[in-house]
Amino acid sequence: MLTASSPDDAARRFLESLSKPSHLLIAVSGGSDSTGLLIALKRAIAIHGFPHRLTAATVDHALRPTSAAEAIWVSELCANLGIAHHTRRWNADKPRTGIPAAAREARYRLLSDIARQCDADAIVTGHTRDDQLETVAMRAARANDENLGLAGMAPAALFDRRIWILRPFLDTKRETIRDSLRQIGQSWIDDPSNADRTYERVRMRQDNVDDDVNQETGQRRQALSRATADWLDHHATLISGCVIRLDPHALLSKPEILRHGLATLAAVLGGKPHRPGAQATDKLMGLVTGKDSGSLTLSGCLVVRRKDAVYMLREKRGLLPLPLPSDATIIWDGRFEISNCTARIFRVEPAAVSLVPPDLPGLVKAAMSGIALEIREIDGQLVPQGGDVEWRPYLPLFDLFLPGFDVALADSIAAILGRGPTLSCPI
Repeated sequence: MLTASSPDDAARRFLESLSKPSHLLIAVSGGSDSTGLLIALKRAIAIHGFPHRLTAATVDHALRPTSAAEAIWVSELCANLGIAHHTRRWNADKPRTGIPAAAREARYRLLSDIARQCDADAIVTGHTRDDQLETVAMRAARANDENLGLAGMAPAALFDRRIWILRPFLDTKRETIRDSLRQIGQSWIDDPSNADRTYERVRMRQDNVDDDVNQETGQRRQALSRATADWLDHHATLISGCVIRLDPHALLSKPEILRHGLATLAAVLGGKPHRPGAQATDKLMGLVTGKDSGSLTLSGCLVVRRKDAVYMLREKRGLLPLPLPSDATIIWDGRFEISNCTARIFRVEPAAVSLVPPDLPGLVKAAMSGIALEIREIDGQLVPQGGDVEWRPYLPLFDLFLPGFDVALADSIAAILGRGPTLSCPI
C-alpha cells in the first residue's frame, strides 16, 4: 500500500527526479488538485532553488456555461503567481456519446500544441491518489482488462509519441491538497460534473472506493513488459514487412509472458487500440500451446499454428480505401501513419504484399494478397513511397497513450516493424 504524501513533499521529490533543467507545462483547470499542484511546484522551486521553469495552461472544453469564466479565473491566479498562462478552447463538434474519452484526447492534443508553441519539455497534471483509486476500481470492473489495468495510471505516459505527461501527485490525497490550500487562504473551483453519476468515475467516487493501491502492481506490470520485450527480441522475426513469425522455442516461455506477448502482437498487427479480451486470448493460448496445427482470427489478426512456427498477420477483411487529403496526416487501418505534404489529394487502398516467400503456409500467403497498402493519384497512377508522401508503421495500442510501464515492449515491437524508439522520459 502507498503511503500518502503531502503536496510539498510530492512536488519536491518530483522536481528532484527530473533528469535535466526543464520547462514544465502545468495543466490547471482551477480545481483543487491542479491549483494545489501549481502552487506546490512554484513553492518548491522557490524554496529549494530547482532550475526548472513553469508555464500553466487551461483547456476550456466548452461543455458548461461557466467554463470560459473558469479559464479567466485560472489566468488571474497565474498572473498573481507570476506564471505565464495559456488558454485553448475545444471548439470541435462534441460527440453524442463517449464525452469523457473524447474530452480527454482533445485536452491532451490542445495541451501538446501549447507545449510545442512554448517549447515545454513535459505536461504535468494534478491526478491524485483518489483518481488512482478510482481508475483501478473502474478497470477491475471490466472483464476484458486481463488485470493489466490494476496497475492504475503510470507516473509518466507518452502522448501521441511527442510529449510526456507527468503525474507527481499520484500518492497524494485530494483532501490533503485542499488542506494545504485552506492553510494559505487559496480558493479553487468545484466542477459540478464531479457529482454527475452519469459518468463512471463519479459513480466509483461516490460508492466509496477502498483506499488501497498496491504499488507492486505497477512494478509487476513493468517487469512483465520488459520480459515480454526480451521474449520478442529472441523469438520474433518479421517477414515481408507484415508477418510476425514466432519460432518453436517461443512457445516454451512462461505462460504469462507468452499470453501477454501474443495478445499484444494480435492488437498491434490487427490495428486495434486494445488487446483482445480474456476469453479470446484463452482460445489463442489453446491454439499455440496445443499439438495440432490450426488457425484463428482475433482483434483483426490471423494466427496460424504450424509445427515449425506460429505466424501472425492482419486478416484479409475490413480493409477499406481512404482519401488522403492535401497537407494532411491520416491513420489507415490502424497500422500505418501516412503523411501527404503536397497540395494534391490521393487515395489509400489495400494491396498485395510484393514479396511473398514460397515456404509460408497457404493461409498466410492468401492473407498477404490484400493487407499491404498503396497510394494512388485520382487518375489511378501509383504514388511511390518517399519525397512528399511518406508512410510508417503505426501502433494504436501504444502510439496515442503509452504508459511508462510499457515502454520496453513498445520499443521492441517498433524495432521489429522498423521504427525508432520512443521519446526519452524526463524522469
